[in-house]
Amino acid sequence: MTSTPTTEGDLLRAELAALGRHAFLGGEGGMSYLIMAVEPTTQGDETAAYGVPHILMYAGEQADRPATAHREPWSAHLHGATGDYVATIFDGSPTPLDAAADAALCARHVTAWLQSYLGHFPTPPKRFCTSN
Repeated sequence: MTSTPTTEGDLLRAELAALGRHAFLGGEGGMSYLIMAVEPTTQGDETAAYGVPHILMYAGEQADRPATAHREPWSAHLHGATGDYVATIFDGSPTPLDAAADAALCARHVTAWLQSYLGHFPTPPKRFCTSN
């Protein structure tokens, strides 16, 4: 039985989950990305993330590319409830990083921005805590 390789999106989703946020793999027009609702109260519902202010995160054009093929840095962009682009939150690492380090950097920047924007940040749910 063959296993599915870890993707760039898997790495970023794991980093975000460790920080108490949940993102979903999405796609459009041949591109794939991660989507996450800005407000933590809607973060558990993928469908709801498209109808509220949300963040789209890209690693080039394919978030579902194998992590071993990581070549382009993650970037994160705020979009309004109707999907319109609002602002760039994170524009990628200025130096090349491996897939895991790049995902960790993006997750830290996105969650720091969310904390600043929301004025608070929830404690990660117990299911994401490794010490319990």
